[in-house]
Amino acid sequence: MKQKGKFVASLLFALCIAGAGSAQAGMITYDTWATNENGTGNYIFTVDDEVSGKFNYSLTVHPWNAEAFGVFIDFGSKATGGGALNLAGDSSVSLEGRDTTDSVCGPPSCNISGLSIPGFDGTWGLIFGLGTQGFNGIQTFSWSTTDFGLSLSDFGVVAIRAQQLCADGSLLPDNENSCGGSDKAYGYSTVSVPEPGTLALLGLGLIGLWVRRKKVEA
Repeated sequence: MKQKGKFVASLLFALCIAGAGSAQAGMITYDTWATNENGTGNYIFTVDDEVSGKFNYSLTVHPWNAEAFGVFIDFGSKATGGGALNLAGDSSVSLEGRDTTDSVCGPPSCNISGLSIPGFDGTWGLIFGLGTQGFNGIQTFSWSTTDFGLSLSDFGVVAIRAQQLCADGSLLPDNENSCGGSDKAYGYSTVSVPEPGTLALLGLGLIGLWVRRKKVEA
């Protein structure tokens, strides 16, 4: 009876996970960066597809040692196409390029020229400008777009341009005057949350085992 009780408890737990998974969308995180500068920002860039047909983006810097100026997103061989962008969220975020080989994210100073990314084909699916030239005092940017018929698995390398970088260990906003550096960095996603189907399959698998066990007992 103890074994049966444990199995039923495990089954119920798995079903709870599967149920939660059906309501939880996928998410990818970028938090490890390479740079050709003397240092890099503590960027944490996430994308989720919580809302059907939409990508939600968030870029924060924690601890706050840089202020982002632009973000470049690669979708590999996929393109965002010419459909509606439906850009929403922070008014400080602007679209600066789409399916382009340009390396500029707004004013001429907002660029990633000289940043070498191994294996990158040079085409950015989306380029966003963040804020305006000069220190804006913005630690986190949040925005959304349509998903262009793409999925989170299509996201490739992401590059970030910062116009303010504290390379000596100082932090913003208190040490703004001593944080006069800049940064050009790139990275790949390091964390992913399973899509709902993965968790649902786990629950269905355990249900199958339970049904089989009941037949054997009968």
